[in-house]
Amino acid sequence: MTTPTRRLFAAALGALLIALPMAVRAEFPDKPIKIIVPYAPGGGADILSRLVGQKLSERLKQPVVVENHGGGSNTIGMGMVARSDADGYTLGLATPVFVMAPLGMKAKPYDALADFTPVAMIGFTPLVLVVHPSVPAKTLKEFIALGKSKPGSLNFASLGPVTTQGLAATLFNQLAGIDAVQVPYKGSAPGVTDLLAGNVQYMFNALPSMLGHIRSGKLRGLGVSSASRSPELPDLPTIKETLPDYVVTTWYSFVAAKGTPKDVVEVLNREINAILKDADVAKKLHDRGVTPDPMTPAELESHYKSEAAKWAKVAREAHIQPE
Repeated sequence: MTTPTRRLFAAALGALLIALPMAVRAEFPDKPIKIIVPYAPGGGADILSRLVGQKLSERLKQPVVVENHGGGSNTIGMGMVARSDADGYTLGLATPVFVMAPLGMKAKPYDALADFTPVAMIGFTPLVLVVHPSVPAKTLKEFIALGKSKPGSLNFASLGPVTTQGLAATLFNQLAGIDAVQVPYKGSAPGVTDLLAGNVQYMFNALPSMLGHIRSGKLRGLGVSSASRSPELPDLPTIKETLPDYVVTTWYSFVAAKGTPKDVVEVLNREINAILKDADVAKKLHDRGVTPDPMTPAELESHYKSEAAKWAKVAREAHIQPE
C-alpha cells in the first residue's frame, strides 16, 4: 500500500470511527427505558411518572418501566441514577428534595448540579398554607400578627428541616418574622393527621392533597405559595400578596447521569415536551393541580441552580446543621 493510499485509508477509517458512536446513538432507544422514582408507590410523584412514562413508551416504541426506590430523603433513588450508565436509559424523577436533601447531610450522597444531566421538566404545583380551624386567624395578615404576638406558641408540621414542606415553612417564618416550633413527621400523611386533630397548628403541603380538607372545612387555607392564584381555589390569595418575596412551588422533572450524550437528551426532551402539550395529558396534570411547563435542558439546568442557591440560603439563615 503506497503512502498516499495509507493516508487515505487512515482518514476514512478515522471518519468511520468518529461517526460510529453517532450512528449507534441514532438508534436510541433500542431497549427499555427505566424511570427511578425516589418515592413510595402510589403518591403524586409516582403517578405523574407513570403517566408520562406510558406516553413516552408509546412515542418511542419501547417499554418504559417505573421503579420505586424511596427512602433517605430521595437520596437512595437519586444516587442510583447518578451511578447508572450515562446512556439515557435510566432517568430519575427530580423534585425540590433533589437539591434540598444534601443540605442536611455531612456526607453528601451526590452533587445535584455536578452529577446529573438535566433532561426535561414536567411541571409545577403550589403549596398551600393551611391551619387548624381552632386557630383564630382568618387571614394571612391575622395569622402573622398572631405568630408575632405569641413567639414559640405555634407548632407546624413538616417532613423534616430540609424537605419541601419544612423549608417552605422556614422561609415563610423568616419573611414573616414568626418564631414557631417545627414538628417533623416521617411522612405527609401523619403530619396531616395531627394537623386535623389540632395537635399542630399549621402546615405547608402540596395543594392537590389539601383541596378536599379545605373544601370540607376541616382545614382553613390562608394562602397559596405560587406567584399567581390557583384555578382550583381562585378566592384564596397568594402568600406573595402579603409577603412579596415569597414564592415556592413543588416541581417534577427528569434527570439522567452526568455525561449522557447531548443527542440522546435532545430526543428525550423533545418527546417529553410533546407529551406535555398533548391535551389529554395536560388535562390529567391540571386535574392533579400540576401546571405543565416544558423546558429545554439548558432552562432546566438554570432552574436547578436557582433552586439550589435559594434553599442553601434559607438553610444557612435558619442555622440548619448537616447531620
